[in-house]
Amino acid sequence: MKLTIKLVSLKVTDNGDPSHETNGELYYSFKVNGKSLCTRSRSNPKSVRDGATIRLNDTKVVEITGKSRVSLSGYVGDADKGFNGKDEYDDFSLSIRSSNNWKQGAHSVHLIDGRLNTTLNYEVTLTDAAGDVEDLITPKKSASVTIVSFEDSKFYNLIQNAHNKYSHGFEGYNKSVLIKKTFAEAKKPTVHIKDTSKETIFKTLRDLADDGYYIDLIIHSHGTYERIPMKDNVTITNSDINGLDTGRYAGGRFPLRMVYQINCNGSTLNNNFIAAGAKAVCGARFINFYPNQCNKFLREWNSGERFDTSLNNSDTASARTVMQSLIVLDSKTTSFSPKCKLFTTVLGSGDCSEAYFNKVWLSASRNEYRSSMSGKENMNFSSKMIIMGDPGLRKADRLSW
Repeated sequence: MKLTIKLVSLKVTDNGDPSHETNGELYYSFKVNGKSLCTRSRSNPKSVRDGATIRLNDTKVVEITGKSRVSLSGYVGDADKGFNGKDEYDDFSLSIRSSNNWKQGAHSVHLIDGRLNTTLNYEVTLTDAAGDVEDLITPKKSASVTIVSFEDSKFYNLIQNAHNKYSHGFEGYNKSVLIKKTFAEAKKPTVHIKDTSKETIFKTLRDLADDGYYIDLIIHSHGTYERIPMKDNVTITNSDINGLDTGRYAGGRFPLRMVYQINCNGSTLNNNFIAAGAKAVCGARFINFYPNQCNKFLREWNSGERFDTSLNNSDTASARTVMQSLIVLDSKTTSFSPKCKLFTTVLGSGDCSEAYFNKVWLSASRNEYRSSMSGKENMNFSSKMIIMGDPGLRKADRLSW
């Protein structure tokens, strides 16, 4: 098979010049498998104004097998000859391989540093031995699906106090779907589905895909290892997610753009979502003690930030402090031994913290609690959002599968 990588253009949103004049002096280099495909040296930079598009039209054809891995890497810089004399510069490196369906279709890489803001647009096509180009699924419409379904539990009470605003998931889409039994916020989705059964959830996803939508999926629910237990004894398993990868969507072509999981142990399902077709997915390492970070994540995502930056910016001290305070309150009414000594709490170190978290939250059998850490540090470690897929994905990206 032959893989063709075509560099289409470099969009310059901001040329890095403080005065925003035409004297932004760009240099750049892009490589395939470490070999130069397109270069503009720093000694001979290109003067370009804000909003300009540099047409590249450079192509590289690579012979591949099913086990091949092709790298695309590069950088963009602004030659700064004034002020502090320090260049604004950003680089990237990504893998193109069978497990991400060879990244076929149109893609973007955002390169940003300081004022410098550029976007590399490139295309990937796959040609078989007969010279036929594989047909791509390229949805033209965007949809969000927000699933909200909890059984009563300590985690549900934690969620209730997190005050997540589900309507953040409705903004900026051609169609927004909320799957939740009741909903009273003023801002409404395009469609509100009150049936939270597994059959309805997956039918909704497939119907949207069949109707030409790519989908951002936001899951508000409980989670266990490779499972999403929901209300009314409904459980979504890793096998259910794998089932999206069937029919015309086989081979990782189900048009999920991004998946954000509030459910605990969400990271154990990351591989399944990626294999089905998701371009980027995140899930907590163990228990997600900070479900309230979803609000900030969605605001950042809606504003155009990268997937990973949206996650990092949502991990604020204030969000953590709110939930840590609720954990301390819960520990006061929970039976465990040994109890914390006077003037100490489960957020500190020692036997009482380990006893509380192992009894109520973390899995002792999987050694999820780290004795070398304080209770607070264990909460942070457990809640860490693990990313798979393209961390540089943005809401503005239009993709193919």
